[in-house]
Amino acid sequence: MDISLDGRVALVTGAGRGIGAAIASRLADAGALVYLADKDLARAETQTAEISARGGKARSAMLDVCDADRWQAVVADIERSTGRLDILVNNAGLAVSKSVEDTTVDDWRMLMRINLEGPFVGTKAVLPLMKTTALQTPFGGSIVNVSSISGIVGTANLSCYAATKGGLRYFSKSAALEFARAGYRIRVNTIHPGLTEGASSTVLFEGSVASGACADLEEAERMWTSRYPVNRMARPIDIAGGVLFLASDDSNFMTGTELIMDGGLTA
Repeated sequence: MDISLDGRVALVTGAGRGIGAAIASRLADAGALVYLADKDLARAETQTAEISARGGKARSAMLDVCDADRWQAVVADIERSTGRLDILVNNAGLAVSKSVEDTTVDDWRMLMRINLEGPFVGTKAVLPLMKTTALQTPFGGSIVNVSSISGIVGTANLSCYAATKGGLRYFSKSAALEFARAGYRIRVNTIHPGLTEGASSTVLFEGSVASGACADLEEAERMWTSRYPVNRMARPIDIAGGVLFLASDDSNFMTGTELIMDGGLTA
């Protein structure tokens, strides 16, 4: 059965490329009006144009997820234009692949700010509008936070990244319980991708070369991919399918939990 998001409005961060762009595309294909937010507005506009060209409904927004004022401005624009917000996907994030010894305090603070503080600030910013919107739909609204398999299990040379993604997992669980008990009718879940084609996997491969574990990027890709029972990386569109499910009414009895999409790595 096809999932329908007709009449829904969604906001996706980090939507200018990779997993974020794929998520925005899947939500738009399901009928949602999608706001593609990205720090790089040109990238967001390119993806928006592609969605619009095939008949989807999409708009662009410049958003640095660390900037609370920009969050407020984007949400205010959505409210003025549509009067509602049903879905938030906190996807924007950054990876740094370094040993604990080589990770700087600045690295740590930067990742904490983008990967953990960003979703927190964003969730606070959308709550008033999402709470109002949730009363108008059968099963309310949905917040999907894109974590990582590194938020479930540890990964060498990703200590800082893993800390942020594990933190996002437990922030999501706590927010889910809080919103449910308060009667907000807003579900909060996390999705945990394994190795996925794109910028984050490249960072991982480069880190393996820099640490001396691999001679080159090709060897690093083979090494990391071989750890997965399915013997391949995920495609961004694979992860987007999971987000679509969590954003839809098909997952209406899920909150405070996680969807692990890791090709069998943690089985």
